[in-house]
Amino acid sequence: MENSLDTNETTYENNDLFAPIRQVALIFFILLGGTHILTGLMASNSYLLPISNIINKVLDIPFAIIAASYGLSNIKIASNSPHKNLIYTLIGLTLLSLLLILLYINIFIPNRI
Repeated sequence: MENSLDTNETTYENNDLFAPIRQVALIFFILLGGTHILTGLMASNSYLLPISNIINKVLDIPFAIIAASYGLSNIKIASNSPHKNLIYTLIGLTLLSLLLILLYINIFIPNRI
């Protein structure tokens, strides 16, 4: 009696397309996240106030974009999915809309710190 394998098994991509993006995004996520948290703590405790406050305000958009790109690069997409290009397009539109929303917030909503 032969062992029958399920031929309807869903296979996932190895994410070779996103592997370099994920590696670079992880490095920047750690560096920007650590710097953003450190400068936020320095600004709240009044250490090197002008420099730490400026760095903290500048790093919020890059940190959010890197965090989103790192998170979205870990998505597993079925290799036999007919909507693969649509999913890649939605990932790109998500990153673009996040960038535009954060830019709008930083430009038109004043900081009260």
